[in-house]
Amino acid sequence: MAFQTIATFYFDKKFKKLVKKDGLLEERVIRKLQAICINPEIGEPKRHALRGLRSVHVDPFVIIYAIVKDVVLLINFDDHDDAYDATPLILNNLLNDPRTIESLENAGITPKEYIQFMKSLRKKK
Repeated sequence: MAFQTIATFYFDKKFKKLVKKDGLLEERVIRKLQAICINPEIGEPKRHALRGLRSVHVDPFVIIYAIVKDVVLLINFDDHDDAYDATPLILNNLLNDPRTIESLENAGITPKEYIQFMKSLRKKK
């Protein structure tokens, strides 16, 4: 079963900016996204401030995403250090992002479930 993907505004913005400069990068990213949709567990589980998220490398960049039920939520795409530094701030902003909430609702994930999931990312174990 292929998972549905939803890209956040932040992911879309970075993706469009970075692939505009490099057509081959676009092909590599799309292949990696297709692989993620088939098996989201391929990404490396993150720890600490990014616990609950996963990442895959498309050198020299990183795709950071979350698995919410049967949806892959694409959170960030940037070079390695910038991606990991910016993602905690992006996560805070996603709780109030109407576009992401609406897309998830259309995929069958209620706002309550989404908020619960996002809050679970912040809990320390």
